[in-house]
Amino acid sequence: MGGAFRQHSGRNGGATTPPRDADPRPSLCIVNFNGAAFLRSTLGAATTLRESVSEILLVDNDSDDDSLAIARTFDDVQVVELAENRGAAAVRNAALERARSDLVVLLDSDVRLAEGCVEALTSALGAHDAAVAMPRVLYESARQTVQYAAADWHFLGLQIVEPRDVPDDAVPDDVRPIGSVITACCLVDRSKVGTDPFDEDFFIYLEDHDFGVRARLHGYEVLSVPEARCYHDEGTPGLSIRSLGTYSSRRVFCLIRNRWQFMAKNYAGRTLAVLAPLLAFYELAQLAIVVRKGWTREWARAVAWMGRNAPRVLARRREIQSARVRTDRELMRAGPIPFRDELTAGRAERAARRALNGVAGAYWKTAGRLV
Repeated sequence: MGGAFRQHSGRNGGATTPPRDADPRPSLCIVNFNGAAFLRSTLGAATTLRESVSEILLVDNDSDDDSLAIARTFDDVQVVELAENRGAAAVRNAALERARSDLVVLLDSDVRLAEGCVEALTSALGAHDAAVAMPRVLYESARQTVQYAAADWHFLGLQIVEPRDVPDDAVPDDVRPIGSVITACCLVDRSKVGTDPFDEDFFIYLEDHDFGVRARLHGYEVLSVPEARCYHDEGTPGLSIRSLGTYSSRRVFCLIRNRWQFMAKNYAGRTLAVLAPLLAFYELAQLAIVVRKGWTREWARAVAWMGRNAPRVLARRREIQSARVRTDRELMRAGPIPFRDELTAGRAERAARRALNGVAGAYWKTAGRLV
């Protein structure tokens, strides 16, 4: 296997990592920020599966709604409160640090586990000696429709999410390796990835993509296990596109900044050199979209953040590149640029999207073999 994950500076509240539990069942860690609208259902579903897990933790990211009061009505649930909201990456690190088991199911507070989900993920992880496994995710509001079941690494730095919005019976149950991961629900082997594998500088968005790709670069397998199922509700109020119907200011800023962080840390120097002309073209196209959408302030904030934090990002890059055992070419995928439909709703925007896909596809067909 590859080298161990790089350990961050331990910004998880100073708690020590607990000793490994002799119980072979995984810990279930529900990560929460202002998820009161979903917690009764999520915790209720979790407690019905209590025999499948060694413990149930609710790790709360400084919520200001009724989340904690709701969680404390469940006797089987241990509540861990973080003193401040440091984002999705930090709360997942805190969950991994506090879990008793080395096998940890990370679950967002708006996700319900189906019966057999934990067992299917655990079985697949052991059979394939993998570090991470994710289930098939179906819509809570339409339980026969798959929201997604796998993730991969698009060569432009984005996360490919697939298959999207297809009937449940159209997705086969075969376990397969994938290039990234979506952490709405996933099983993680802490003995392989460590207690703080998520980069807290991402705060939220693409932090799971970064985590999954680094696992692959370090030589670990990441699995899609469609036989395991869970149900996803509407997402964090004020952040989720499905609840808002549009991109929030925070989402725009984090997506732009975090894609830049992701590429700066994880791409090999040769890859950056080969893709440089296309990346420059893409950034100009992105800037045009930013101006058209009125997101220039968020773009400028992302530029300023990268400038201020360049030394830290480059230091992490050196650590990642020195430990990697797989090439970008092995893991990257081509295909349509994975924009959400909400980003290109107008006729002109859809035309621009088709043109950008054409340019990117042609470039990769010619230059991708050099990566």
